[in-house]
Amino acid sequence: MRWIVRLVSGLVMLALVAVGLMLLIPTEEIARRAAVQVEAITGRSLTIAGPVKASLWPGIAVSTGTVRLANAEWAGTEPMVEAAGLRIGLDTAALIGGTIRITGLELDSPVIRLQRHRDGRANWDLARADAGAPAAGGTGGGLPEGFSLAEARLRNGSIRLEDAARGISHTLTGIEATLRLPDLAQAADLVLRADLNGQPITLDLSATPARALLAGNALRGRLALVAGGARMDFDGDFSARPLRAEGALHVNGSDRVALGRLLGQAMPDLPAGFGATSLKLDGRARLLGQGGDLRLVLRDSLLVLDGTRLRLTADLNTGGARPQLDASITAESRLTLPAGPGGPSGPAAAGWSTERIDLSGLNALNADVSFAAPGLTAGAVRMDALRGRIVLNDGRAVVTLDELSAYEGRITGTVVANARGRGSMRADLVLDNLALQPLLRDAAGYERLIATANGRVSLLSSAASVSEMMQQLQGDGQLSLGRGELRGLDLLGMLRRLDTGYVGAGQSTIFDGISSGFSIAQGVLRADDLKLAAPYLRAEGKGVIGIGTRTLDYRIVPVALQKEDGSGGVSVPLKISGPWTTPRFQLDLEALARPKIEAEKARAEERIKAEIARKAEQELGIKAQEGERLEDAARRKLEDELRRGLGRLLGGN
Repeated sequence: MRWIVRLVSGLVMLALVAVGLMLLIPTEEIARRAAVQVEAITGRSLTIAGPVKASLWPGIAVSTGTVRLANAEWAGTEPMVEAAGLRIGLDTAALIGGTIRITGLELDSPVIRLQRHRDGRANWDLARADAGAPAAGGTGGGLPEGFSLAEARLRNGSIRLEDAARGISHTLTGIEATLRLPDLAQAADLVLRADLNGQPITLDLSATPARALLAGNALRGRLALVAGGARMDFDGDFSARPLRAEGALHVNGSDRVALGRLLGQAMPDLPAGFGATSLKLDGRARLLGQGGDLRLVLRDSLLVLDGTRLRLTADLNTGGARPQLDASITAESRLTLPAGPGGPSGPAAAGWSTERIDLSGLNALNADVSFAAPGLTAGAVRMDALRGRIVLNDGRAVVTLDELSAYEGRITGTVVANARGRGSMRADLVLDNLALQPLLRDAAGYERLIATANGRVSLLSSAASVSEMMQQLQGDGQLSLGRGELRGLDLLGMLRRLDTGYVGAGQSTIFDGISSGFSIAQGVLRADDLKLAAPYLRAEGKGVIGIGTRTLDYRIVPVALQKEDGSGGVSVPLKISGPWTTPRFQLDLEALARPKIEAEKARAEERIKAEIARKAEQELGIKAQEGERLEDAARRKLEDELRRGLGRLLGGN
């Protein structure tokens, strides 16, 4: 029984000690001191309502009722922070020695209201005017020397952001946060988990020294922000006033679904090779904030989109009606773009794609970006060195091609995409010595034309879809081809044999040059001055090419075997018609016979006229004078007879 007595005695003594401790805990004084320290840190008054109670488990602590942290004078009547309760943890040893030392704080179900005024003032700017200078006997920020906080917790909280300056609002819910401040001279660690637009996020911050974090001064730290499979890591120096950060930045933006939830909108699908499955950024970053506007500067950065590596220097400023981006991008290797809808990799016979082209992304920001790459592949089309500039302003993008080496030649000029209205596209390009056979083979699967091309082209159209673009295309241009060969068509053989069988494999026309101007209206190209020069052959052509309908209606008039003075020769018009994929070739034999028929008709008419004149002279005495028509001679003969008859009649009276 002795051990039972001892156990009961021990429990009674423990209960007495606990009751003593409970009686010794100055709950009201602890609540007052907590309010004083919060006001020292924030410059705002903390109001504690309801009974203040002491507890011994899981540690000695004081619990309060509702607490409210005052808001800025201009931010309305609601408190900046309002919580259902506050638990204040105490250092047991210090309390027994008669000293109140707060080791922990826990806010229950707080609602934190963050507001920005239209003039840029923010209610979360809590620093006192003297926050940067050491307080009396303290370390700065109004905190006493030796202050530490083992742990501050926030449970089931929410943050509401209302930014009147930018017209935006966000709500962060389900917040669980833990802050540890073991020593103001050492690191402060913050871990926060919450939901933003239904997307769970995690924030992990470590900052040194802790006093600088509380005072808003410059410090060194590491920050990690995770949302689904997306992650941002920063390691460097930063401060709250003014907002400034500079250091190493790593971003993994591969989880576009999570990023879309954070932004409250669906992220666009990116093409393969340009972020479809992976998007990563590594580099040096500098972030500056002023009046609600941000400026992000990237230097020595590497942007990896899937397997595409881009060297990047950028300056993004969110001030103004639209963010402004100034950047320089250099690809480390050849860029690969997927074939566009209805392009060379698609079914050519199926017609142009009617899928809508979305240019709305051009309204997201203004930009001035220079770019360069050692090569570019778009579908089957391959280009070499690429250098140019993109200027984007109010939804209108102007791409200037300073250099585009392709197919042994060069392309320069501008391409414009405009998101205003239904969208439009414009291109003004100059072609210099382009090898046509490989270009047409890659772009359209056509290998019959071998020559180099020079010229210019100016095009304008709607950009609602590829189909509408081709049907509404308009513009003009001029092309000239040097010495070359047209395979699959032997114009000279056709003329010699008057046989369209000289079309197909093994047939060809060798030429010294081809030139033509053209105009385009409503998707129909008209070229009426085509000229072809070849040994023993020359040709002229005119007609239309239906770009929107993918059809041909063209007429070529070749002349072969002419004399040296240009006279003589054989000429038979050739008509090319039908769809691009299966054109029909027809010799116009009727046109060949038409001059002979007209000549025979003229000779027959002359013979008939001569016979009529002979009969009229023999039987009627009508003879036409030189240059006079038979009808006029007959009229003259009749008038003479009438005059003689009238003379005899009158003379007889």
